[in-house]
Amino acid sequence: MDLKSAAFVFSILVSATAAIITDQRQQRLLAHFFRPFTIILMIGLLLETRPSSFYRNAVAAGLILCLLGEVMMMLKKKRFLTGLAFFLGALAVFTVAFYSRVTREFLSWPVIPLAGLAATVLFLIWPGLKRERVPALFYLLVLLTMTRVGLEQPHQLPGLGPWLAAAGSFLFLISDSVLAINRYRRPFRSAQAIILSTFYSALLLLTLSV
Repeated sequence: MDLKSAAFVFSILVSATAAIITDQRQQRLLAHFFRPFTIILMIGLLLETRPSSFYRNAVAAGLILCLLGEVMMMLKKKRFLTGLAFFLGALAVFTVAFYSRVTREFLSWPVIPLAGLAATVLFLIWPGLKRERVPALFYLLVLLTMTRVGLEQPHQLPGLGPWLAAAGSFLFLISDSVLAINRYRRPFRSAQAIILSTFYSALLLLTLSV
């Protein structure tokens, strides 16, 4: 890793930590600065330190959509479904990015644990979904597809990048699963810290996979 990339990564880690701490302490102004700023730094890392390619540009587009989704979630009157739409777009773009690098010969075993995790989350949140069942099911399907294609990366591609992509896609799934349980099942105190830490870790790993 060159010096510029290392400086970006260090800044991202500091900003993400500040975002989580200020959000936990309900320091709204600071949290509303650091939460989007962390993603902006990741976009900067990609555009400043990685050569242009379809994969890099797709990941950057996904990060921009995540940034917009994050802003929607932070508004005083939260636009949850609007934010969900932006994150859905990000998942679709990440899926296209992953799919562009692999062949059609996928492993079959990852489907079993992913299906088990999805079934467990659905079982927990189903009563609380009510009118949001259709968009939630569609979002979960796209999320599972992204994670599935992400987990295929290290099987088909050499190097560290594919492993980072696989880990990032799985952490995205964990982050959204905790968010769903906290929102639709039962809120718990440490949920937001878990959601944000896994979310930023996922995005950073996806960024570094380029």
